[in-house]
Amino acid sequence: MKIFRTKDGRVLQLADKEKIMEWDAEMPLIFIGELKDKRIPKYRKMYSKKMVAEIEKYVEEILSKVAIPKLIEALGSSQVEERRNVAENLLELSKSNPDQLKITLPHIREAQNDKDKTVSKLMKDTAKNYDKAQKRKQTAVKRKKLASLRKNMDKIDRDYADGNISDGDYLKEQKIYLKLKREIEKEEETD
Repeated sequence: MKIFRTKDGRVLQLADKEKIMEWDAEMPLIFIGELKDKRIPKYRKMYSKKMVAEIEKYVEEILSKVAIPKLIEALGSSQVEERRNVAENLLELSKSNPDQLKITLPHIREAQNDKDKTVSKLMKDTAKNYDKAQKRKQTAVKRKKLASLRKNMDKIDRDYADGNISDGDYLKEQKIYLKLKREIEKEEETD
């Protein structure tokens, strides 16, 4: 275990590099993704900046010296079965938590040209799942904006009905709302 100590005696343990070297090729990346996305933000609230910096340095070291080389080695393996296993595991990860594939995306895209058709298809599906998840995130942001515009449009509708705003101003606001709504509909049609 890799141990980090605080000045007040608290201890934080993470898996050490030697143990991580024994994991399947995609597991270190999942571990790093989990740390970066969920754990480190919590650590920033709990531990000193110096300790968090040490943890981040350790995570980057694992990424550069273990995780990426291990994945590249597995994806470039001469054994088709090993490449298939990694590709299948990455595909499953893309279905459950595609954000964790962010750091491996260049290697996934490169592996789409694998000589084995099964590996190639699995990697294409993995990249497709990741892209869909990112698109859904963008659409969610737009939906939030649309909900805000809808509330504003309710007020504008009342003002228009009361004669407080002109036809031109009303149409301008309505057009903004409808364009965003249609944009979201088109994005969801392609999913």
